Amino acid sequence: MEDVVNLEYRIDHFSLLVKDLARSIKFYTDVFGFEVIAETSNAKIRWLKIGGSDTIHLSEGDTTTTSLRKDTHFALRVSDLDVFLADMQNRAIAYYDWPGNINKVGERFDGYRQVYIQDPDGYWIEVNNHGP
Repeated sequence: MEDVVNLEYRIDHFSLLVKDLARSIKFYTDVFGFEVIAETSNAKIRWLKIGGSDTIHLSEGDTTTTSLRKDTHFALRVSDLDVFLADMQNRAIAYYDWPGNINKVGERFDGYRQVYIQDPDGYWIEVNNHGP
């Protein structure tokens, strides 16, 4: 087995295929406060800043073959999960624990609390209070 070269890999961005780009931009900017940072030359692709240098790329297209299972998700951490949950309740956005109980908070094996919400295309998003 060869030695692994340590290049300090970090996640640069992730990309989601969405049905309606404008609807998805509205969701991610209104609910999470992400900012549109790049209007690419392709009108069906937009980049949004999550925080720091992290980004999400949204691409409009045919999502009929996209898997929307909860075990295929991305996770965001917040400094105060209770404030996030109150905001979701104020917006009438349902959240779930891992088994799927509505408006219930779960706890991960490492003790951090977590919930799952879905975006307009049905992608699952974990939100937790995992510290830095």
